[in-house]
Amino acid sequence: MNCRTLTIRFANELRHDEVPQLRGAVIASLNEKLTLFHNHTGGDTLRYSYPLIQYKVLDGRAAMVCLNEGADAVGEFFASGNFGVRLGEREATLAVDRIEPRQWQIQVWDQTFRYRVRRWLPLNGDNYRQWQATESVAVRSALLERVLQGNILSMAKGLGIRLDGRVSATITRIAEPRWARVKGVHVLMLDAEFNANVTLPAPAGIGKHASLGFGIIDDTQRTEPY
Repeated sequence: MNCRTLTIRFANELRHDEVPQLRGAVIASLNEKLTLFHNHTGGDTLRYSYPLIQYKVLDGRAAMVCLNEGADAVGEFFASGNFGVRLGEREATLAVDRIEPRQWQIQVWDQTFRYRVRRWLPLNGDNYRQWQATESVAVRSALLERVLQGNILSMAKGLGIRLDGRVSATITRIAEPRWARVKGVHVLMLDAEFNANVTLPAPAGIGKHASLGFGIIDDTQRTEPY
């Protein structure tokens, strides 16, 4: 099935720790607080589904990645005309550098593609304990591959896509883990390269906190199917 993405790249420089402020500034600019921009359905109730509007740092600059209905809803932000934002201690006016529309055919193939994922948060409380309990690279890789497959399936489900066939994902390289602070909690963050038999819509995110610039899929590493 097809997936539409609209990647909006701003000219404004942005740090990764400022992404929540970018999100907050965009939401504050709206005349009507639309659910897809903040993933809350009312009060403190969360929309537990794949985020269709995501806020990111791409090439050191602010960006938004909007998918399917999110690509339609983002017009409300531009219609508001409120581009003045506060990022940390500085005032800024968001300036669009370029807008990149793209169509993707999301499906399982009989061949694999090469990807990279950046700032990925694969571990929750349970699987973090499994990770800590072993120093085996093979065991840790198998754990991460199960999580990655689950992340891919969750993305597809959130996009309204049913994947026919078995999803496979093989991690080929893992960079040294780093720590990130998300909503006051320290979490393990990974960069990795992997092969998968599914088309993935770069630079959308997978896994936890994809709406805040984590788990960014990069297909610039992708070669022809092999």
